[in-house]
Amino acid sequence: MKSINLDQFNELIKKATIKPRLKRELRFVTSTTNIAPEDWQELELVAIADRTGAKGVLLLAPSDDLFIFPYELSTRALTNRQTGRSQPIICDLCRTWQAGSNAAVISFRKDTQSMNSVSYLCCADLACSNHARSKTTASIASRAQLHEDLTNGQRVERLKNQLQKLTDNIGLEPVNLE
Repeated sequence: MKSINLDQFNELIKKATIKPRLKRELRFVTSTTNIAPEDWQELELVAIADRTGAKGVLLLAPSDDLFIFPYELSTRALTNRQTGRSQPIICDLCRTWQAGSNAAVISFRKDTQSMNSVSYLCCADLACSNHARSKTTASIASRAQLHEDLTNGQRVERLKNQLQKLTDNIGLEPVNLE
């Protein structure tokens, strides 16, 4: 993904179909402070959250196109009702095994008029690009749990394919930075 600054982000959300309240609550600077300028090119997914972290927008770049759309994140949905413990998951996006404390469900509305939505199991930190590149401790633990012998490049390609399927499933149109 190309590096995006605050002005470019503000132009993107003007073009996207996002509710005005969410637009006002997004924290671009807070969400991107840990991303160095040279690291943007290794990101396929960037989450820009509101102050609660439970809602926000995703910037997706599975290919040369850029997509932006709102999401809702829930960590409570993955609790075992009998034991009260959080359940571990395998992220539907990056295929990283996550302990229950770092597991979530991400939901997207297919359109703004209806209540139809689609949900995926995901990493609660939404750092799937870094997990696919084995840059996190969670990704290293995942390789041991899943006994996966793919290269980082193969994992990145799989992530890009999953993100492209997600954009196709939701029916998104790419947005331009210009």
